[in-house]
Amino acid sequence: MNVRQASKLASRVPTGIAGLDDLIQGGFPRGTLILLAGSPGTGKTIASAHYLYHGAKNLDENGIYVSFAEREEFFLDNMKKFGLDFEELKSKNKFRFLDLMTTREKALSTAFEMVLREILVVGAKRLVIDSFSAMAQAYEKKIDARIVLHMLYKLMRKTGCTTLLLVEVPRGSEKLGLGFEEFVADGIIQFKTINEKEGIRKRAVILKMRGTNHNHRYSNIVISDKGISLMPYVT
Repeated sequence: MNVRQASKLASRVPTGIAGLDDLIQGGFPRGTLILLAGSPGTGKTIASAHYLYHGAKNLDENGIYVSFAEREEFFLDNMKKFGLDFEELKSKNKFRFLDLMTTREKALSTAFEMVLREILVVGAKRLVIDSFSAMAQAYEKKIDARIVLHMLYKLMRKTGCTTLLLVEVPRGSEKLGLGFEEFVADGIIQFKTINEKEGIRKRAVILKMRGTNHNHRYSNIVISDKGISLMPYVT
């Protein structure tokens, strides 16, 4: 491996999601904000968990999961079903779960300060926010949610955390979140459910990835007891 190749690999953050890294030149560009948008049940939480687990377990890149959507106990128990033992990582101080489900508008600035402290304490290199849709519900005005997204982006830049931001998309809707997230994010991956005669198919497509010659084709989303993976889409 020459110096140029080594530098290119160092600038990438492998996701640990089978089939995804091959589509984005080895991983997410380091230090970026990636939007993972999709309807319920498409695998967003499992994918983000794989991302954190792979980093902490295999690459010595500690991670933090910030949840506005579910409790820690449920997350830990559910991920064990896919072979992701976050309790072990937590005991080694390589992973933190921050439960912010009850956080309201006035407390969000304090919540972000807590997230920043935890990033510094853990030395986190990977961050997941689940989800921006749930967090934005704390605001009465759309403009306030947009401001907090820019605050999040600045936080990510300040800490150097490569951040995965989950966004809920109602089934049948083509609109990603509140409509402005995609302009702020460095990358966008969309998970979708497609109704077919044989049943429901889940598929993924990379809509945007700055600084990356990424694949533009759809991939099948496969979820099993081994977790989530992307496979070539066959019509």
